[in-house]
Amino acid sequence: MVVVRLSRDLRPAGGPTDEQPPARLPGRVRAVGATVVLAVTTAVVLAQLFVSGTVGLADNGDADRLVCRLGLVIGPASSQQGFESDYDAGNRCPGENWQYATSWRPLLRLTYWVTRLVTGDDGFDMSVMAGVGAVLLGLGAAALFLALPGGAGARWPLVALVVVAVSDIGFVTYLNSGYTDQGGFIGLLWVCAAIVGLVVHRTWPWLLFLGLAVVFTGAAKTALITVLPAVGLALLLSRRYRSRPAQPGRWSLRRPIAALVAVLALGGGVLGLTAMSQGEGLSNGNKYNLLFHTLLVESDDPEADLAEMGLPPELARFAGTNAWEEDTPWNDPDIEDNAWTVFSWKTYLEFFATHPDRFLELVPRSFDAVADARVDYLANLPGEPGDEPRLAERPSPVFWVLGLLPQGWPVPAISFLWLGAAVFGVRWARSEEAGRAVRGVLALLLTGYAGSQSLLALSDGYYELAKHNVHAAFATGLLMAVLLEAGIRTAAGAVRRRRAAERDGGAPPAEEDSVEAGVPAAGGAR
Repeated sequence: MVVVRLSRDLRPAGGPTDEQPPARLPGRVRAVGATVVLAVTTAVVLAQLFVSGTVGLADNGDADRLVCRLGLVIGPASSQQGFESDYDAGNRCPGENWQYATSWRPLLRLTYWVTRLVTGDDGFDMSVMAGVGAVLLGLGAAALFLALPGGAGARWPLVALVVVAVSDIGFVTYLNSGYTDQGGFIGLLWVCAAIVGLVVHRTWPWLLFLGLAVVFTGAAKTALITVLPAVGLALLLSRRYRSRPAQPGRWSLRRPIAALVAVLALGGGVLGLTAMSQGEGLSNGNKYNLLFHTLLVESDDPEADLAEMGLPPELARFAGTNAWEEDTPWNDPDIEDNAWTVFSWKTYLEFFATHPDRFLELVPRSFDAVADARVDYLANLPGEPGDEPRLAERPSPVFWVLGLLPQGWPVPAISFLWLGAAVFGVRWARSEEAGRAVRGVLALLLTGYAGSQSLLALSDGYYELAKHNVHAAFATGLLMAVLLEAGIRTAAGAVRRRRAAERDGGAPPAEEDSVEAGVPAAGGAR
């Protein structure tokens, strides 16, 4: 029997090539599969939130940035020690200096309008919005199922692991809260689905979906704008997206790089305008915390650092204070006289450019804080002021795994996870086989996004550093799902090849490769 030998680099590896587009599931199978994913994901998230009692995330003074523009105020029972989902009609809104633009508010406004029509009540139960968020997560998981290549059996493992990750109790409690982080979680899942569809099919609808998902994610919170460069880098490193010949079809991308740059540039402009429209109050609080709560506390010579920034050494007396204390010295003459310097990002960018070692000293603490992003000082259950915050003891697989990582190393352990994922991501992204290519792009996207989010969390210094790393934790959870599925797939393939070799009585490896590639021996039939 003649064996056709293919090199490992050129063989199709059991998947479609550029000359053979990815096989599409029948429309009915795809519709049924996506519907099942939507229903299961929504049910799992709702079970996390409402079975055995309603849970959410206690307000920490942040709810006003989201709900006050709708004429709502948080109920009187809300505190760090107790979760409260009822919002009352009111007009207690801070000034324009505290205005906060977010892509999550239009969805909240629409939901609030519908509930008022149905109930006739001016109050609002955030649990309704939690249900909307659960459906949106389900839609993201369903979109991922539709985007992935291969048969239904090849799609289920990754989708199932992703659903496990996004339904972690440390994330879904945000759905039932006055925060806007939930928009970032939902948006990132949509981005993952869109980028997979774009790599597999390379068509305009998937690219436009990706652009909308990026804008929604980046506008949920200003800090989430790093999703834009993460997406761009992942796709530029994808050989399948960048170099594959254009496929026939009405919506096929003929110039993928130019189209990507145009869409991301437009999205970047929208996100830039959104960031510029934010009130200065919250941003000034971040700068205050970076200077007084972090840099001066960590400094061996605070007066010298202040002098280098062009600030009077008398400000060193405020070292250790944060922006949100009752007696924060906002109106101190020394701060008011130097406000243009204290509340300017240029001051801190120049300082870190001159002393990069000072910034690098902050990074390990932020990376280690990713595992602690489910903070224990904000309750998930109702309680009384002064009580201990009560956390919901419900499945938390992502934070359980993150908790296994050692902390306190000079180089944080999680950085090795990200580095390894980036190495595999680059390798997989160079493949033109659809399955490997999408896993490579996902690994690159999620690694870049997680790392950049942990670095950007330092823009508020050490203040609530763990809580600000929740988006890095969410991306890392999705990344672990991708890596675990790839490992399972590799192990299963090795087992199949070994069993095939045993059945063939020790046939040479080249014959194994030809069988796996679907290339028949001479005279055989496929």
